[in-house]
Amino acid sequence: MEGIIYKVQPYQEHGRLCFTYTAQGKITLYAQGAQKVNHASRILAQFLTKMSFKEGKKSFLPLQEGQILNDYQEIKSDFIKTKAAALMLEIIDKVVVENANHGLIYHELNLALDAPNVLVSSLSFAIKLIPEWGYGLSLKPDGRSIKGVSVTKGSLIYHDEEDPIDLDTKEAVSLLKLSVMPYGQLAIEDLNLTKLKEFIAKYYSYHLQTTLKNLQ
Repeated sequence: MEGIIYKVQPYQEHGRLCFTYTAQGKITLYAQGAQKVNHASRILAQFLTKMSFKEGKKSFLPLQEGQILNDYQEIKSDFIKTKAAALMLEIIDKVVVENANHGLIYHELNLALDAPNVLVSSLSFAIKLIPEWGYGLSLKPDGRSIKGVSVTKGSLIYHDEEDPIDLDTKEAVSLLKLSVMPYGQLAIEDLNLTKLKEFIAKYYSYHLQTTLKNLQ
């Protein structure tokens, strides 16, 4: 079995809990001795690490036969990139529920982490998965002149409507790109990252009552 560690915390005297996301859902792995500097499991039991491990029938398992599949060192070597990746793992931690479509979400998480630019792919992940949380974002135009996008409406706003907007027309195009384009084809120079981050933070706060600390 394989999974990505989205959160860790000390457990008992020398152990560590590795909260791990898999294609089957969330699993908590107990890495015995991982708090010791020279223990073999310490390298495995790290935040933002993809690993394989011995499968079990419970949601709380000892970490056995663990092997690193990807330690994401290219991301971890850069604080800004690490924070971007942490945004996706924060969403996994705070938003994903037991009956979610874990296979799809795990697949998207892998694609976004492996994309050339995690600063953009993390925002795309946050947008692409909104329908999975039950609060779809409607960005399909109906032929009228577009004024922008509204967080509260969760849709496009047109010039003949009085609703306030959170993104203007140009930024709405950027949002559409994030929602439909493959992660590897998104170009950072085409996007206003600051405005998009603000929009995503506000959207998750308003519709899911979730504060995303890695967008602050």
